[in-house]
Amino acid sequence: MAKQRSVSASLRRELDSQESGEALLVFMTITNPDVNDIIRVVSDSVDYIWNGDRYIGFWFDASLLSDDDAPPQAQIKVQNVDEKIGHALQAVTKPCRVQIDVIAASQFDQTVVPRVEIDAPAIVEYSAKHLYLTNVDVDVMEVTGTLSSWNYSQRSWPGIRATKSRCPALFI
Repeated sequence: MAKQRSVSASLRRELDSQESGEALLVFMTITNPDVNDIIRVVSDSVDYIWNGDRYIGFWFDASLLSDDDAPPQAQIKVQNVDEKIGHALQAVTKPCRVQIDVIAASQFDQTVVPRVEIDAPAIVEYSAKHLYLTNVDVDVMEVTGTLSSWNYSQRSWPGIRATKSRCPALFI
């Protein structure tokens, strides 16, 4: 069953028009227990300040999460410009946690650098939290990976069994 998404009426009207000056920005927050810093990037060439945090302008391609009956998945592709990104991703031992937020560029003042919200808080048109970066493939030109959510259908139920050794008082 597909998940219903709500998109603001003004953005829907703008995106459905024949010609549109509206652009959608993808704000991505990446964390990992092996790395002390939180990585915040935005799919633009300039930096943005959103919710008090600075997002570094960095071009990347990310698809929206799938909405079918399978666990949600999306693909991400980043240019491996100086190989630092690829080496950093290969060095971590645990999957990176990722959060994606999509916001219309018109929510930000385009005359200043870094870009700041016009009316805080900006309207988040799409959000995907609790994602993991898996299946990372690094080559000389690009880094690709899969953003996926937890697959609850693969979890055993019940998670803990009430056995005589674990809960002896139940078997008196």
